[in-house]
Amino acid sequence: MKKNIVLFVILFSTLILVCNSLAAIELLKGKTLYMQAQTLEKNADYFKALELYKQARQELLKVDDIVLANQCRQSCTRITKITLTYTYTVEDVRKMIKEKYPETTDARIDEVINDGRLDHLEIGGETYYFDQFMNTLYHIYPDFRTQEEAGALGKMGKIFDIMSPYLYEKDNLPAYETLSSPMTFELEGQLSIPRDKFPDEGILRVWMPLPLSNSSQTDINVLSIYPEEYIPYPCHLDGDIGYVYFEIPLEEVTDSLKIGEKLQITRYEERFDVDPDLVGEYDRTSNLYRRYTSSDKNIAITPAIIETAHRLAGDETNPYLVAKKFYDHIVYDLDYSYMPHVALEALKIPESVFVHDHCYGDCGAQSMYFSALCRAVGIPARASGGMQLFPFQATGCGDHFWAHIYIPNYGWIPVDTSVGQAAKYIPHIQEEKERDFIEYFFSNLDPFRYLIQVDVDVPLEPAPNEPLLFGMVLQSPTAECEEMDETPGLIIMEYWKIRCKKVSD
Repeated sequence: MKKNIVLFVILFSTLILVCNSLAAIELLKGKTLYMQAQTLEKNADYFKALELYKQARQELLKVDDIVLANQCRQSCTRITKITLTYTYTVEDVRKMIKEKYPETTDARIDEVINDGRLDHLEIGGETYYFDQFMNTLYHIYPDFRTQEEAGALGKMGKIFDIMSPYLYEKDNLPAYETLSSPMTFELEGQLSIPRDKFPDEGILRVWMPLPLSNSSQTDINVLSIYPEEYIPYPCHLDGDIGYVYFEIPLEEVTDSLKIGEKLQITRYEERFDVDPDLVGEYDRTSNLYRRYTSSDKNIAITPAIIETAHRLAGDETNPYLVAKKFYDHIVYDLDYSYMPHVALEALKIPESVFVHDHCYGDCGAQSMYFSALCRAVGIPARASGGMQLFPFQATGCGDHFWAHIYIPNYGWIPVDTSVGQAAKYIPHIQEEKERDFIEYFFSNLDPFRYLIQVDVDVPLEPAPNEPLLFGMVLQSPTAECEEMDETPGLIIMEYWKIRCKKVSD
């Protein structure tokens, strides 16, 4: 009997030892794959790194190393931002240019590729191009503007017609009246996501944008937000950013997940008649001045940007006139182009630096670069925005950002470099009208706006537990779910729909 007990103890101990050894092997395997993936990522071999991170995550989940498994998932999200942004090889670029512009010679295509201005990235030893490179091509090379480009800038002729009354048919307003032309809009946004896109259990955390109350955006009427039962905190409608936060237990979701909002806002045109001689002095000890003249994550102030800002400013010291020089530089000397925003965030490249280095950018990137130039010489500036509202079939509405500068005795003054610059892309526009259009968007702003945040990189509350798909702005809902292998932000981007209509003038 004792012999059998001893034998059982030995066998049981051996079994435990074997199990522990197997667990240790599994853990070692997962950690080894993780370290190999890290090495590949550091060497910009992103496609291979992504696969190894996925394998490592599965091995680590087997041994309940949740912390490292989550790091693998976050790494997958980070790399996915890059691989979904840079998708085309050199041969793809050649083929796509030739298909859209069949009259273009091979020699001209070679010139464009060798010029290097089309954004690209080396991945695993091969060159991959930004998936929106055709937009860049259209805007930085005039000989490719033989076909109308998709998007708002491709419809600038129609937008110019919409904006003309604000440029040419306005009554002269007293200088002290900065707000006019109120216009009420109704917006309705909705997510309707199939149930099988999410795991059976877990917490889906969602931040959905809302309008931000300020002097130029008033009478905010939230008609509905749903599902109400999953809103743990009051909505944010003031401060630096507007949004509502949801915590959704996925085990309670039995059908398609529906999240949405319906609201009305009144927007005003902003017009500032600034007399440079009446500009006051900054309180350089104030919180406002310190905050909005500091270098930040994407409004980064580098030595090169400081040098450019001082060169452009020259001997001018009046902040309003200096800012106008920066505006003119961006409008006339730089080009418009879509941007690889999410990839830049993953690669930790500040937006202001990208624009400075590439000499082009879209609305948000230009606004951040303009703000960086202003901050570099001590002018408080910020990149504000949310959406541009053109509730007309020809143009629609879409994401948009602009800038503000703080001028003593006048307050926050709007500046929209990219819409001002858009005059360059209006076919056959008269030189005088082009100049009027450009001048309007320095210190004036049309009412077709939906403000969500006063600056970029504004933190959310409650704070996300990990990096979001795109943390710089909140123009559409964003989400996190630690129980998901996929990136919930990508799913939400696919299913988010927003509609806008003008209710009254």
